[in-house]
Parts: sequence; C-alpha cells; structure tokens
Amino acid sequence: MDGTDSDDSHLGADAQMDRLRAQARTHVTGAPGQQITWAEWGPADAPVLVMLHGAYGSWPHFVRNIEAFASTNRILVPDQPGFGASDLPEDLSIAAVGRAVAQGLDDLIGRDTRYRVFGFSFGGSTGGRLMAEHRDRISHALLVAPAGIARGAKPDMRGVRNRRGVDLRDALAFNLRSIMFARDDSVTAQSIAVQHLGSSAARLRVERLDWGPGMRDVLVDFPGHVSLAWGRQDAFIPEGETPDRAQIVTGWNPQAGTHWLENTGHWAPYEAADEVNAILQDLLSRPDRA
Repeated sequence: MDGTDSDDSHLGADAQMDRLRAQARTHVTGAPGQQITWAEWGPADAPVLVMLHGAYGSWPHFVRNIEAFASTNRILVPDQPGFGASDLPEDLSIAAVGRAVAQGLDDLIGRDTRYRVFGFSFGGSTGGRLMAEHRDRISHALLVAPAGIARGAKPDMRGVRNRRGVDLRDALAFNLRSIMFARDDSVTAQSIAVQHLGSSAARLRVERLDWGPGMRDVLVDFPGHVSLAWGRQDAFIPEGETPDRAQIVTGWNPQAGTHWLENTGHWAPYEAADEVNAILQDLLSRPDRA
C-alpha cells in the first residue's frame, strides 16, 4: 500500500467543517473528569437552540443545519458525554447523559432561561431527558429518529478500528450506506469525514447504556411544541413497522407533529437537510406557550 492509501489525515479535511470550526466559540462545563465541551455559533443574545448529535458523533452531525439557523439563534452543541472531547458520563445510563448536559446548560445560559431542542438519534433520546429535567423551560423540541419509541433493528456495520487508507474509507462508506443513508449519492467525502471524526473520538459504547423509561413519560402532556421526524428508509426501524412510530407518538401526545421523509435514511439532518431545516424553522416560528 502506498503512502496515499495509508494516510488517513484527509478524512478530517472539509472546507465547510473547517469554516464552522473556525467560527465556533468553545466552552467547557463540569468538574474535572466529568467535563463537557460545547461549540457555540450565533449571537450571544439570541434565543437558545441546543443541537444534540447522534451516537458516535459530535457537532459535525449538523454540518448541513448549523448555518441555516446561526444568524438568528444562539446555537449550542455539546459533545455529549463519551463522545468528541467530552468525558464519559458518571454512569452508563441515558439519564446520566441527560443530567450532565442539563447541568452544563444551566452553567452556560442560567437556570431560568428557556430554550429549544433539536436532537438526532441518540441526541433525540438525550433531548427527551432534557425535556424531563427542564420540562418547563423547553419551548420547542424537534426529535429526529430518537430511540425510546419502539424496538429497533440492528443493521449490519463494519468495525473501523485498526483500518487504514482505502480499507478504512471503504468500511466508513459501507456503514453510511448500511445504517445512515437511503441514497448512494449521500455518501460523500464530507459525510465520510464526519463519520470518521465521530467514530474515532467516541469512547462510550451505547449498547451498554441503560436507556431508562423511554419517551412515553416525556411526551405525555409535554407543555411545549414538539415534533418528531423519521426517514422512511431508516435502517433502525424494523421492516413493516414504519407507520407505527407516528401512531405511537400521537397516542402519547395528540398535539405532537410527525413527519416522514421520503428517500431518506437514519441521518435525516444530513441526507434531507433542506426538509429537516424547513420542519425545524416552521416549529420554531410557533409562539412560545409560556
């Protein structure tokens, strides 16, 4: 294998991510050993929008969403505990992840500030824990493909540890096609770079987590505006069960919005960025019920 094939440094290079990284303001919350690193964009005095990435990810999961909202929102994106530059949670539970993020938010924006949530996948579940911890402070929540609604499928994926060069790129591309995307044209140099950056920095194994009570208790009688969205071809939804998700959610909360994105897989904020951004923009335009 020649030098080009064995050099993986280019997997982290992307002009849009580099621009966002340069524009971001960085914060660290929490005590040593339980610290969370945050990235921030937008005016400091604007309404707060918290974006919560998926498992084995970090803020680049929202590389196609941040700029659409940064001019009118104070965007805060934590590396959730066990991912990116953040420490592991105090125990292996989604409740501990949610508590740590909630405490970090209290430090950054104060204990009384209302805010909005945009969570993807694992981040949707963390968003659910924030909706429990800060039930009367979250005015709007969009949860895309959150866990905790119903049982999930287990699509095939390839380990990437100890792979290099073309072998690593091929494994990352396989995983994107298998678990993240519905369309081959979504597998780009950028999406491969995001996948590589997130998976290489992750230390939390989500299959070992205690996922707690699920989303039912969070969604029932939730006082704010809430919408959920899924890709129609989400590989984590067992075949034949796609319609059930929306019915379950509206059974818990008849006022919840539900959206299905056609020709879209699990990572909808990337593969269907324009549609997801439009759903979020519409949600945020609704008057605060407080």
